[in-house]
Amino acid sequence: MILKQSNDVLVEVGATIAANKQIKRIRVEGHTDDRGNDAKNMDLSKRRARSVAKWLMDSGIAAERLEAYGCGENVPLESNTTNAGRQANRRVEFHIVDPAPKSGVRSTDGCEPIELQ
Repeated sequence: MILKQSNDVLVEVGATIAANKQIKRIRVEGHTDDRGNDAKNMDLSKRRARSVAKWLMDSGIAAERLEAYGCGENVPLESNTTNAGRQANRRVEFHIVDPAPKSGVRSTDGCEPIELQ
């Protein structure tokens, strides 16, 4: 389930992807904090990424332009020792995959791919 407060951001992301046909592929990544067991966190992160990718597809973004990964708690932005850190780690990220940025595409180590079709 996508939170209502995320809708405006998703509308902007979808519009940006739609307007930039030169971006051939985007990776949607779901992430969690470290509360709960690893398997549940991986499942939650996959559901999070799948929900966002489905929202984008339902909004007109071709499935061929998207890939999705669940990363669980494996790629934290902040420490999980504070409420603010855990909140920062519960997120969805978007990465341009094709064309690859000059800095390269971030590794998917620790993440698991999700079937979108």
